[in-house]
Amino acid sequence: MTTDVIRKRYKFDLAALQRLAAINYAALRPIIAGVKQSGSKIIKVGQQLRFAVTVLETAPYTTEVRIEQQALMTQLPGLRETQIDVRLYHDAQLAEVVRSQGVGRLQASYEIPNPDMHHADEKHQVNHFLQEWLQLIRANGYFQEV
Repeated sequence: MTTDVIRKRYKFDLAALQRLAAINYAALRPIIAGVKQSGSKIIKVGQQLRFAVTVLETAPYTTEVRIEQQALMTQLPGLRETQIDVRLYHDAQLAEVVRSQGVGRLQASYEIPNPDMHHADEKHQVNHFLQEWLQLIRANGYFQEV
């Protein structure tokens, strides 16, 4: 017996993405407070996990920040360190992931299948990842100025 699978088309939810961006802005703003342009802050989570938060660019209404995982003591083969760039919009109080793992200009939604193998909701997923990372930092992280 065979059954046909009807795939539901992904519907982009702008309101949900803006809510997520507002939550991320509120959580990220205190982390970058006091960090000057080209300056960094090291965040440690436990014994092994370290992240560098670097302010890449500052303008009157925006700030661009890079969050990258620093290499572990013993690097696993094939493991790619996490790197995301986030733009904070101070007038709207929103934070948006603009680049993730070297992929920039994330579209709101992608057709499936696509040549780059993006998920239909890739933009929402990387912004949700930022939210989870910020929750981890709030719960278990401690800061070290560089």
